[in-house]
Amino acid sequence: MPSIALSLINVTKRFGATPILDGLNLGLFQGEKVGLIGRNGAGKSTLFRLLSGDESPDAGEVVMTQGLRVARLSQEPHFAPGATVRAALEAALADHRTLLARHQEIHDRLHGAPAAEAERLHLELEAIEHHLHHLGWDLEPRLKEAAVTWGLADLEVPVESLSGGWRKRVALAQAWLKDPDVLVLDEPTNHLDPDQVEKLEAWLQAFEGALLLITHDRHLLDAVVTRMLELEDGILRSYEGGYSDYLLEKSDRAFRESRLTEHMQNRLRREMAWLRRGAKARTRKSKLRIQEVLDLKDTVEDRTRTETRQGLAFAAGGNRSDALLRTEGLRFAHPGGPELIGGLDLWLQRGMRLALLGPNGCGKSTLLRVLLGEWQPTAGEVARHPKLGVAAISQGRGELDGTRSILDNLADRASVVNVGGSTVLAHVYLTRFGFPVDQQARTASSLSGGERNRLLLAKAMLSPADLLVLDEPTNDLDIPTLQNLEEALQGFPGTLLLVSHDRFFLDQVATHTLAWTPEGTVRWELYEGPPSTVRTLRAERAALAIQPVAPAAKAKPREESPRARKPGLSQKEQRRLAEVEEGLAGLHGRLAALEEILADPAAFLRADSPGHAALADQAQAKADLEELELEWLELEEKRTSP
Repeated sequence: MPSIALSLINVTKRFGATPILDGLNLGLFQGEKVGLIGRNGAGKSTLFRLLSGDESPDAGEVVMTQGLRVARLSQEPHFAPGATVRAALEAALADHRTLLARHQEIHDRLHGAPAAEAERLHLELEAIEHHLHHLGWDLEPRLKEAAVTWGLADLEVPVESLSGGWRKRVALAQAWLKDPDVLVLDEPTNHLDPDQVEKLEAWLQAFEGALLLITHDRHLLDAVVTRMLELEDGILRSYEGGYSDYLLEKSDRAFRESRLTEHMQNRLRREMAWLRRGAKARTRKSKLRIQEVLDLKDTVEDRTRTETRQGLAFAAGGNRSDALLRTEGLRFAHPGGPELIGGLDLWLQRGMRLALLGPNGCGKSTLLRVLLGEWQPTAGEVARHPKLGVAAISQGRGELDGTRSILDNLADRASVVNVGGSTVLAHVYLTRFGFPVDQQARTASSLSGGERNRLLLAKAMLSPADLLVLDEPTNDLDIPTLQNLEEALQGFPGTLLLVSHDRFFLDQVATHTLAWTPEGTVRWELYEGPPSTVRTLRAERAALAIQPVAPAAKAKPREESPRARKPGLSQKEQRRLAEVEEGLAGLHGRLAALEEILADPAAFLRADSPGHAALADQAQAKADLEELELEWLELEEKRTSP
């Protein structure tokens, strides 16, 4: 069993009277890769600051195993004032320099040292040399390797002059240089282009230490982590596997909880009927039963109370034309710059959801501006339907006036807004997007990135559109909001032009992909399907170009169907069906009990904690359940067949 790398024991952290973390327990083992998700404001960054030592818990304990090298990456990395990229990378090698200095110091002290001290120094020397053999004795080659790995060509440029994406690269290079045993990352993909995200993904997949990954990048979670933690209402819930496994497990858990709630509601209806018949509260037994009914009523209300969140939807325009926008021989280049669009022919039809895919700087936002008519092409034609209604959110979020309030940015001093053909109070509509009424007077300049994004989405959903253009709409959004946005875009009947670094989001939404290519002169290629299909289709196209078409296989002669048997179940099969149904009920109960154990992160605090055995039992129970469900389906289909 691997040793524990870090742990949180009954940690509580309050802001005011409300605890944002409430009696939190967490154990992270060496070699374990754990993903942490939760709504914005749930306490993920607070948890990161506790692990970083920037804050202390109000109660409980944060324990880091001594002797382990720990690297932490915050959402917004900080560097020494005036530091160059080289200086920032060299700072990450401070521990390495300390080891080199200690190595020399031990060599100097060994001459003439007493036997007992010499033995101790030799042991320390062996440990240091083992580490230095792994990292290298010369710092300069390792520093250059980090620069090449993360694409840092200019080491003398001041870090403070770099964009957010380049600053994030420097911070990742620092973490990489530390060669940590424990890695804690808070939103590491923010501001990174797809190529850099792929490098990060490859590094984390190969990383052999303990990893705690706080991110909204669901594709990265699926590719890297082996356990998911969800932080909600100050409490952690644990799910085995990656993000997709988490979705399945959470859905299964929600289904079983709904069945339990239904059972409790049925019981409550019977008990309430007993009360309405005039139950006498004279005997002690009757008093106890009445109290049980009242307690049950409170429990059912708590379980069935759901957040009053309206479904999000984009308003469709009235244009019913299939051809909304067409380009022919479209070319564009900035004065004195390279050609970003070289002879593009594109036909946008109603219902297409087109994702633009390519690295930073390839011209995605430029192409959007040319298509919308904000910039004129250097050659070619852009033909737009004369009654084309457009709603757009730009990457720079320039649609917001920072000097005006949240409410005025949305409704321009109007008290009501039109939503789906009906009027809604503007301040009530804003609460659907996470803006409480008492905060709607704040100026837009005071909003965080996620808040600005939510406000722009709220504003865009009020404008009926035939063409919706969204440039990086997923930035700084939490996973529940991303899921709501995905559903809204999937239900949008118009045409969508979409730019995003969120690979999971693009695969859920896009029906077509316009992918940048460094080859040829056009620079852009259109594919049917989401971005995940682009590489596959390009590989297939290359293979077809060099391989002959294989002859069609001869069809196998059709076998005669077996002799029809009498419909329904035999007596033996009926008995087996009853046994299977009884077994299914038992397995569901067993899984529910195991999930209660696994939902508590304290079940993983020690090597002998019950969570490890429960994981094995859960895997076996799921396998047994799947086998029985297949048998049940076969018997049930046979029973109901005519």
